[in-house]
Amino acid sequence: MRKPLLLILVVAGLLIMSYVLAYAHPKDKPRNKKKTIEVVNLNILHGFACDPPVPGDGDQCRVRDRIDLLVEHLIAAGCPDIVTLQENITEPFVGLAPPVIIGPLDNTVTLIRDRLPYLEVACGFRYAVVFDPEGATDPPAAVGRGIDEELMLTRYPVLHAEVFPLYSPLAPFFFRHVLFARIAHAVEPVDVFTTHLAADVDFGALPCGVPVLPPPLQSPPCPAECVTFVDTVRECQAKQMVHVIETQHDIPGAAIVTGDFNAPPGTNVYDQFVSRGWIDSHLAAGNPECDPITGLNCTAGRVDNNLSDLESLDLNQTERIDFIFVVPPQAGSKCPGVIQTSDRPGVTSTGLFAAEPNPFTSACGAAPLPICWASDHSGNALNLSCQPAADAPGHN
Repeated sequence: MRKPLLLILVVAGLLIMSYVLAYAHPKDKPRNKKKTIEVVNLNILHGFACDPPVPGDGDQCRVRDRIDLLVEHLIAAGCPDIVTLQENITEPFVGLAPPVIIGPLDNTVTLIRDRLPYLEVACGFRYAVVFDPEGATDPPAAVGRGIDEELMLTRYPVLHAEVFPLYSPLAPFFFRHVLFARIAHAVEPVDVFTTHLAADVDFGALPCGVPVLPPPLQSPPCPAECVTFVDTVRECQAKQMVHVIETQHDIPGAAIVTGDFNAPPGTNVYDQFVSRGWIDSHLAAGNPECDPITGLNCTAGRVDNNLSDLESLDLNQTERIDFIFVVPPQAGSKCPGVIQTSDRPGVTSTGLFAAEPNPFTSACGAAPLPICWASDHSGNALNLSCQPAADAPGHN
């Protein structure tokens, strides 16, 4: 009688195990398919303007809580293949208006690396970090670096990575850049470019070539690919980024261009990308344009120098300046590049990312409650199907 009883117990155990595996919490197993390229993008807000001279007041706008919330959003999106993040800070001290120096500051690259084991458990794979060593602080960051850096996470191997500097009248003391990585996606290699173009604080709207550094220092001249005193600094940077993409992207697969461009649709900066036939994925998926009255489909506008908007349930967004552009695949590509949306949970859907107040808690707000928003920006998401359009469910 013992052997039949033992057999019954073994069978029962196997049935229970199969049930647990089949109905495990959806966040434990990402639902994104291998025949898609999933990307999310977010300017994470370095938050050093939230760290006033009073020690302990501000904490970079609760940056640790915001990174934790970002991680939960990544898991809820099905653990996208590629994640691009701007405004990473690695410098421990930053000078604001003299003589105010803010710090010590949290290194956001370290905070993200520290959360990779948690992501690995939830996603079933380990993200690799793509980050320029010159932007790191161990050893110290290169001059002009470590304050506003781009970073990528990828589930697939990196074949090549490189950083390209962009024009700034503040160089070499501060300048913007493009982070480029060629990633060996399961379908085929894909090129990813991400940036954060100049804001008003670093003279983004100033005509190219106008000096800003005090004598005897000299601002660099307007570069050859830009029109002196006609292009703005930001427009010049957009031209330079386009040049980087066109010279580096030499494979048949699609290229993904992400970032905070500090310029809405209809501007010269935006037109540098879409005029080449590169696709604004948000609109191509059928999503509405930003409504500055309601904040729907907008990516920027929240206050970034205090916690008022980050701890509010309201959107407080007014413009769409963050994008994921798609450079269409060419002949020989294995991926037709069908931009699609999805209403299934645990799946990356083309549109906005992390664009609702903290959905992982019953209440959010001022501490000790969980924070409501991961950043002053709302992010972007892309689901690029590598199946023919007729076979891609929910495609646009």
